[in-house]
Amino acid sequence: MEDPSTSAQRFLLDLSVEEKSRLYNDLLAIKDVDACMKDRSFYTFRKLRRAAKRQSECRKRTFHYLTQNNHELVIKQIHEQKLFKHHYRLLVTFDQQEFGYTFVETLLNLLHSQHFNLGHQMAYA
Repeated sequence: MEDPSTSAQRFLLDLSVEEKSRLYNDLLAIKDVDACMKDRSFYTFRKLRRAAKRQSECRKRTFHYLTQNNHELVIKQIHEQKLFKHHYRLLVTFDQQEFGYTFVETLLNLLHSQHFNLGHQMAYA
């Protein structure tokens, strides 16, 4: 398994400026959602018929990036329901290897440093 920072650098090298801009904005959105939902679970007793299912999983949002060299990044925001308990989790895969949220943070830090350390301004917003 490759180091997350090495994988992140390798991935960013293959992206165009427009793709980096889109990735940066998507990662900022993921960061905000994760900050709100991290380590939270909640119980609801509404919709009892749907809750009668033992377990269900619903993919809320999927981010997919593919570079010219066929490096693939997929980030899935998943909402799980087990009986009455609801839980949020983030699934990050790069080249079919599963990484944690640290990979997202590494990408954000690299993009942020590239944006503010370059002499010419890239339009990330």
